[in-house]
Amino acid sequence: RKPEGGNPLTALYDAHAHIGTIEELKLRKKQNILSLICASCPEEAKQLEELAGNPFLSAVIRPTFGLHPWKADQISFKAMEPWLLRASVIGEIGLDSVWCSVPLSVQEKAFCAQLELASAMKKPVILHTKGQEKQIARMIRKYPNVYLIHWYSGEEGLFDFLDLDCYFTIGPDVFYQPAVQKTAVLAPENRLLVETDGCSAVKWAYEQAPLYRQPLPPWNDIESVLKHSIDTIASLRGLPPEILAVKMEETFCRFCSP
Repeated sequence: RKPEGGNPLTALYDAHAHIGTIEELKLRKKQNILSLICASCPEEAKQLEELAGNPFLSAVIRPTFGLHPWKADQISFKAMEPWLLRASVIGEIGLDSVWCSVPLSVQEKAFCAQLELASAMKKPVILHTKGQEKQIARMIRKYPNVYLIHWYSGEEGLFDFLDLDCYFTIGPDVFYQPAVQKTAVLAPENRLLVETDGCSAVKWAYEQAPLYRQPLPPWNDIESVLKHSIDTIASLRGLPPEILAVKMEETFCRFCSP
């Protein structure tokens, strides 16, 4: 579904975020941004389902449920399974050998169980791939499905995912991060989306940026952050931002309803 009202040329979509604060969710409503909001454990899933059922927020929240690799040693697949069965989109799920100390064998067990369920039920999947890009590309070949690679910034594996016709979200660091820019240029136009990963993630990304001559939008202004990413990608690809925004709207709807 589209956000309420608005011109289709100006509608914005956040293809991956987390619950964040109530103020952040209210801002998504105020700015009319339809967002895929992720819950990574049963407690978060219950909270997110309640928020999505709130008449004030329901028009802008599209819940996604998935056992995050960081929590794979704390929560079982069985505990998360009821939420996976209720999800229209599964994720974020995956593997992480950079920011995570959970043994990869434990991560892989939870990951494979979720891939199998998603493939069997034909539910699109959002993937977390940090440091395990090549391995994940090999694994998902066994589970035919629709996949979105969240905030892809890997040095390896991009062409494997391109070969698998995956979708990609471009993170808010696209204005300075070479690996993210590479994805923004090489991914097919009909496979590109933008994300914030939540306001706290935008703040983190801005803090990592080298000295940047152009003014940046406030990290907690979701609309401005998404527009900044679209403008940057459009410039990299030699496209008018308005055309790219319309294409991303089509892509968002296609991913969510394969």
